[in-house]
Amino acid sequence: MLIATDILKAALLCASQEESRYYLRGVHLSTSNHLVTTDGHRMFVARLAERPSADVIMPYNSVTAALKLAGRAQEIEVTGDRIGQIAYQPVDGTYPDWRRVVPTGEEVPSDKPEDQPGRVHFNHAYIGDFAKMGKLLDGSPMLHPVTASAPCLVTFGERADCFGVIMPVRRQADRTAPLTRNVVMAG
Repeated sequence: MLIATDILKAALLCASQEESRYYLRGVHLSTSNHLVTTDGHRMFVARLAERPSADVIMPYNSVTAALKLAGRAQEIEVTGDRIGQIAYQPVDGTYPDWRRVVPTGEEVPSDKPEDQPGRVHFNHAYIGDFAKMGKLLDGSPMLHPVTASAPCLVTFGERADCFGVIMPVRRQADRTAPLTRNVVMAG
């Protein structure tokens, strides 16, 4: 199957860097015709033109190396054990059910003042990464919050083949320091 290099480059921005979450340190090709990456706080999803024969997690380092070798190519060939010129060993693990956190558009807005979309906060570094993705994908990122505590859909201009999801960050009542939020996006 052929995968656009801009999609792979954008996807790598959401892949986990944590060694302990090794099953998130790569690009998941799903038999549902999707390519998915997440670090548990943000996620990138793209629809694939072809259905992979099996679910596979391509290691981050292999995808990065293949993209470097591909240079300015617009597409890269992917098989069950090769990406471009790089042979890889799939990550031995089960990718989490990423569909659980994708906003459906049927979420009910909250009545609580502190949960209104206007009060939603996001990690600034993640917003910057979505801006980088938008540049790669030729579509400005647009956030679509429903509540300040629910996952937020991110679209990229007119692109219908990919989207992102970002988890909000809770803030204390005085709004001076972020609280750590123990929400796992996909896991």
